[in-house]
Amino acid sequence: MLSPKTSLQILTALSIIAASANEAAAGLYGFHHYNPYTDSERILDFQEVPQSIPNYRSLMRDNLLMLIRYAKEQKPDFQIIAHEGQDLLTKSLWEYEREGYNQARHHDNAEDKSFLFNDDFVEKDPPKHTAAYEYLHSIDAIVLNNLYCGSNKENIITAKYGLGKITIEQCADEDALASAYINAMIDKRISYAFTDIEQAFNNTDDHNSLNDSSKNIYKVDDAQNILFLTDTTQYPNKDALVEELAKTNYDIIVMPALYNGETIFSYDDIERIRFKHNGSKRLLIALLNVSEASPADYFWDRDWKQGDPVWLERKSFSTRDAYITQYWHPKWQEIISHYFRDIIRSGFDGVFFTGIENYQYFEKQTPLE
Repeated sequence: MLSPKTSLQILTALSIIAASANEAAAGLYGFHHYNPYTDSERILDFQEVPQSIPNYRSLMRDNLLMLIRYAKEQKPDFQIIAHEGQDLLTKSLWEYEREGYNQARHHDNAEDKSFLFNDDFVEKDPPKHTAAYEYLHSIDAIVLNNLYCGSNKENIITAKYGLGKITIEQCADEDALASAYINAMIDKRISYAFTDIEQAFNNTDDHNSLNDSSKNIYKVDDAQNILFLTDTTQYPNKDALVEELAKTNYDIIVMPALYNGETIFSYDDIERIRFKHNGSKRLLIALLNVSEASPADYFWDRDWKQGDPVWLERKSFSTRDAYITQYWHPKWQEIISHYFRDIIRSGFDGVFFTGIENYQYFEKQTPLE
């Protein structure tokens, strides 16, 4: 029998392991909050005004299109789901104002702030043969945060093209949650809703699986419910996770491409999960953060730290130990491209792009005013 001291040492070690595992779990923009802005990031005491400001939205859009084009070449029916990033669907007001700023700086007239006044600006369809147009017509759905249990709004372009098909709702109580599900059904959307963030994204518990059906699901439009499982650390091993997922009837499961960031799901694992408990087919969607790297990722180098390599910009706002990358950097593009290629080859039916909203961080660090 173990002595009380030894037992305490073991329990302490296990608690440290568990804490580390929880810290490694992927957070989700809008619902998990870590590493807030520092004073220097908020104050922005520039010694020299930037000569030009990059188009961070365009750079994000280009990265997404790079991946989407490859996916569609390999699998034309590969489903593309984006998390937020509604501003990328058209040329936004910020992009027009950025062009004005850069032109003013080019003509040594940065004091003229007239480029900031666009009272007549209206969101409109992007012109054909532009990256925004291609992106708009390449995605199958956009996941919107707190459309019913918060103050988020759907923009004109998303509404016009019916892309806001999925919502994630953090509701104040059970009544608000029930109301969110009812309103989503009326609007012909599917929702993943919860009241306790600690019980969200990490289990297969009932998240509006009341609409179970035995029909096969081949595209997002066919689905009536969805499971988001971004954190697999509560499952003791890959096989336990696979078995748990196979017992469900969700039409769509969004999950990491690797168990705990390092273990590959075999072909048999994918096929086991792909079919609902009732025998019909569902969509299996891989989670891919397009702008963050974490020590839990298989490609992580133990010598990396913030600023080294240079493209590891700052700590993530949604995952405790992850880093926002300079997502336009060639090295990051190479890493994420290889990761995405493996997702497609492993047999997933689509991808859930998250981390899109990180372009906002770079915009705030180089304000137009």
